[in-house]
Parts: sequence; structure tokens; C-alpha cells
Amino acid sequence: MADTAVSMVAFEAQAIDDDPDELIRADSFIRRMIAGSPRLHSITIIDRNGRRIASTSSEASSGNFGSIKFFQNHRASSSLGTFYGPPIRTSDGALVTTVSRRFNNPDGTFAGVVLATIDSRYFAQVYDVIDVGRRGAINLFDTAGHLLSRSPYQATLIGSNMSGRELFAQELAKSNTGAYQFTSPIDGENRIGGYDKSVSYPLVAVVGLSRDEALATWWEGAILRGLLALALAGTIALLGLRLADQIRRRHRSEAVLEQKESEFRLLAESASDLVERFDREGTRTYISPALERLTGYRPDELIGLNAFDVVHDDDRPTVVAAADRLRSGASEQETVAFRRLHRDGREIWLETSLRVAAETGGGFSVVGVTRDITERKRLEMKLEAMAMRDGLTGLANRRAFDAAIVAELARARRSGAPVSLLMIDADRFKRFNDDNGHLAGDACLKAIASIVALAARRTTDLAARYGGEELALLLPESDAAGARHIANDICRQVQALAIPHQRNLPWKVATVSIGVATIDPRRDDASHDGPWLISAADLALYSAKAQGRNQVVAAPSSTRARLVGVL
Repeated sequence: MADTAVSMVAFEAQAIDDDPDELIRADSFIRRMIAGSPRLHSITIIDRNGRRIASTSSEASSGNFGSIKFFQNHRASSSLGTFYGPPIRTSDGALVTTVSRRFNNPDGTFAGVVLATIDSRYFAQVYDVIDVGRRGAINLFDTAGHLLSRSPYQATLIGSNMSGRELFAQELAKSNTGAYQFTSPIDGENRIGGYDKSVSYPLVAVVGLSRDEALATWWEGAILRGLLALALAGTIALLGLRLADQIRRRHRSEAVLEQKESEFRLLAESASDLVERFDREGTRTYISPALERLTGYRPDELIGLNAFDVVHDDDRPTVVAAADRLRSGASEQETVAFRRLHRDGREIWLETSLRVAAETGGGFSVVGVTRDITERKRLEMKLEAMAMRDGLTGLANRRAFDAAIVAELARARRSGAPVSLLMIDADRFKRFNDDNGHLAGDACLKAIASIVALAARRTTDLAARYGGEELALLLPESDAAGARHIANDICRQVQALAIPHQRNLPWKVATVSIGVATIDPRRDDASHDGPWLISAADLALYSAKAQGRNQVVAAPSSTRARLVGVL
């Protein structure tokens, strides 16, 4: 949350440039941010000289941050990345962890720092609800070894440097996560601890249980396991006797197998479903007459051929895997659905239930019972298609959009082609609903959706309802310029609909604002993914709203750089 907050405030802070109006707007913005993020202690904007120019903190405004490590780090480095500093004590006595980000002037020179702070007591309060025993402890460190918070909480320990302890000197060098026994340097307690180093932030969490408390529970469990082992040994003895009896019964059953074989053939010949028998390699050794009704082929045309050869290429791995499980003994029964061609050339869906059949002499064979499920599959695919559509607009729904953006970004990384996203929001739509009613609002949204749907001209383009009055248009193989051109066309066409909206000034008709973002695998970092693209487009949409609505704003390259920290 702090990382996201400083990224968004840094974006806003670039526009201040000693402008009193922009300063007031920035102060209002950070107060809205802190109101929406109550876990944060404060958010502060600091100018290039280390002076506080806006803050949600009640501390005196005359304080200077020029000598503090995080400020010096940002002034010396041109990086726009997030910096996580060691705990500092504020003038109101709170011990806080700092999360900060540099922002620049339009010419790229250092303009100042945005600082968010987290009270160390917040983490301690969260950890207090976790049961680690009477003498257990939970600690949060940064990767430099500074103690950020602890449960049980001890204010005098916050900020202590533990970098020389075994965890940082030895354990983290071997693995980012693990367990080890240690004697706490804080209270001298001998503990069994687990640790984990965050992959996203410079944090290390350590949870320790008292060794004595842990072993006390283990001894209780050991006694219980001993009693269970004795009971298990008695059960095994009884099962051994039972097994001997089963072996005798099996010998008697084998004498009946030949008779059962003839009965099997009689039933197979009379069944409406197709009955087949296969050997270990999948070769057909028996086919019932129902084959001709299902596939158009006579049994004598396929007897002795391999069953895998007729399966559709896309379904063959599933069928082969099921056969392998039967052959290895991992399973005695499998059910698979697959496609194959009918003799008349059409594609049909079949479902086969396979079961291992015992044979005299220990041989291996599988019996399969097959039925036609083509109609059922057609209905399933129809229902699946309906589940991926929004009921009001007819566009793809959120579920379909989420699946498409993952697939298209994966394809883009393979091909090197760019992917663009348009986030489209109806301007002042709540006022439209208040003035005209929800039925009129639905009709307006459907009209806008029809314009967006027409913009998805290629088969790979996807128009979707993202949520509420917000729509999305995914454009694979479209660069930023092409996406912006399409977005401008949508803006003009929606305004041309001339849907009356008296409170959408100055136009008095329904309009839309559009944010555009693009990922180009040839230039952008490989970590840019679907959530990154959505956040970038949303931020551009927010900017379009702020600049007056009924317009298109594309996320610039500098915005992309800052969004890496947000995500």
C-alpha cells in the first residue's frame, strides 16, 4: 500500500513546480490517499532542499529532511525506484519505517521526494493475533538487518541492527526461506524459527517457537503415535489372515474366468454402446458390432489396428496418459473424451470408459465401453460461450477479458509484437442514471458498447465490459499510435450518437474518456504483465478525466517506469 501510495503521489507531485494551486491540489490528493489507506502513518511531499511542502502529519512544518538517509539517497541517485529506509523516530515519538520515491522536474532534474511512513506498532498489532505460544516471537526485519517491528512489542528494540546474527550472516546466504534453531539475542530464549525473505520487497520475516514448548507438544504426540502404531500392528496381523483367505478365493475364481469370457462376448454383441478390448499396446483385439452405428466403419476394418491412431491430435496426449496409468497399475479405471472422424468426414465426440480386465495366465488387457457424446459436447460449448458474454452489452465479460489478456501477452512475448489496451469510461454516468433512470442508463451503455464492439475489427481484438460503466478494448499487434487513433475514433463516434445528457457539460450529450496503454516486448521489461497493463491504462483514464473528459490520454513511457513500483 505504501509503495502504491508514493508512486501515485510522485506522479501528481511532478506538476507542482512552486505553483500554489498545484500545491493545494497535491495536499488534497495526499489527504485522500491517507484517508483511503488508514494503515499508513503519514504521506509527505518534500522539495529539492529537504523542506516539507505538503504532509498528512501534524508535525511542525519547519523540519528539514536533508540529512536523513532516504533523502540523500534519492538526491544522489537518478533512479525513480522505491527506496526502503531503516526505521526513524518522528517528532511525535513514533518509530516508523520509511518508503520513499524520487520525482523530477520536466527537464529530468531532481525535484523532491515523496515519503510514506508505517508505524512499527501496526505490524506488532497484526502479529499479536497469531498464536506462537507463551514464549514465541514474531520479528520483521529489513534485508540490512534492522528490526522494523516485533511481537511482543518493545519500542526500545525497534531499529536495532541484527545484521551480524546467524540469520543474516549464514542462513539467508544459503536460502531465502528455511528453518533453524537459534538463541534470541533479545530475550535469550532458545527457539526453533522459520524465516522467509520477500521476493518483492526488502523484508525478512522470522517466526520463532520456544523449543521447550514445541518439544512438550511433540512428546504428547509421540505417545499417541506409539499407541496408534501398536493398534496398526494388530490390524496388519488381522489383514494378513484375511489376505491368505483372499488368495484361496482367487484360485477358485480363476476357474470361472473362461465362462465369464463367453458371457462377456454375449453381452457385448447385444449392447447398444460400443465394446472393445485392447492389448497392452492399444491394439484392438475385439470390437462389437455397435462400431458401425457410431463411426460408419465395420469391425473387421479396424480389428488389429491401434486405437490411438484415430484419436484427434489435440486429444491424443490425454488418451495416452490414461492408458499409461492403466498399464502402470496406477489406476484400474479411466474415462476419457476425445474427437475422431466419422466415415462420412464429420467430426464426432466419443466418451470411453476403460477398465483393466484380468486374464487367465496373468495377461494384460483393457475393456472399453464407448458412447457418442457429440450433442452433449455441442451444448457444453454453447453454455461455455454464453458464460463468457455480458448479459447487458453482449460484449465479452470480465472472465473472458482476464483469460484473453493473459493469452495475448504470452503470444506477444513469443512473437515480439506490441499489445495495446483501451480503458473506456462513460463520463458522469451516475448523473445520467440519476436524471434519466437506470433503464435509460442501460440503453446508453449498450449504445456505447456497440461503438466499442465495431472498433474490434480483427478476430484477435476483444471488446469487453470491465465493470459498471467501464469498458475495455484489447488490441493485440497494435502499437501506441494505432491504439490512440482507434480511441479518438471511439470518442468522436460516441459523441456523434448525440444521446442527451444535460449535466455532462459543455457537450450536453453522452461522451467517454479513454486511457491507452501499450506493452512492447521489444522495449518493455519482461515483468510487465496483464495487471501492469490494466493499471497503466487506468492511470491514463484517470488523467483523461482530470483533464476535462471526452478525450484520450495515452500512458507515456515515464509513466510506465513509475508503474513498475506500483505493481
